[in-house]
Amino acid sequence: MSATHAPEMPASPRHQADADLAHERRRPSPLLWMALIVAMFAAALVWLRTSNTEVAPAPIGDRMLPATGTPVANAPATTPRAAPAPTQQRAAPAVRNREARPLTSNAKPSYPPSALRNGVQGSVVASLKVAPSGSVTEASIVSRTGQRDRELDRAVLTTVRDWKFEPAMQNGRAVASVVNVPVDFRTGR
Repeated sequence: MSATHAPEMPASPRHQADADLAHERRRPSPLLWMALIVAMFAAALVWLRTSNTEVAPAPIGDRMLPATGTPVANAPATTPRAAPAPTQQRAAPAVRNREARPLTSNAKPSYPPSALRNGVQGSVVASLKVAPSGSVTEASIVSRTGQRDRELDRAVLTTVRDWKFEPAMQNGRAVASVVNVPVDFRTGR
């Protein structure tokens, strides 16, 4: 007579029903799965909102000069411009890190009349040290292209020294920074 071991024995209907119930009890409910999926989506949203994502900066010429519809340092206008009307400002959300940004009310460098008469053209890049208060503490010319002219350099430096900035922010605090400002002088001839 051969002995049969328990795993090889056919299960009785009662034992089979008990095994099916035990298997059902181990399977997680659909509600538990849905709760897990919702929790994962919520965690992903919280992570995305709190993560410090870096955005590619705009080209230097676009982010450093005040936003206006006319190009910088073209032939001077014959009529003086009136000051812009004050507008209501909304409270801006707290910003963690950003570069210093010039205010739109800053004057643009004017084309020196003697350089304009002589047809002198070129580009000048000024380096500005901006204090945490937003004022310019130091300005210097770091590069030139085209014709070199002291009048163009002087026009840029005298104008940008009076500029005001929204200061650079680092971890929610205003900090000193260095900003490069490109200015193009073109006669349009």
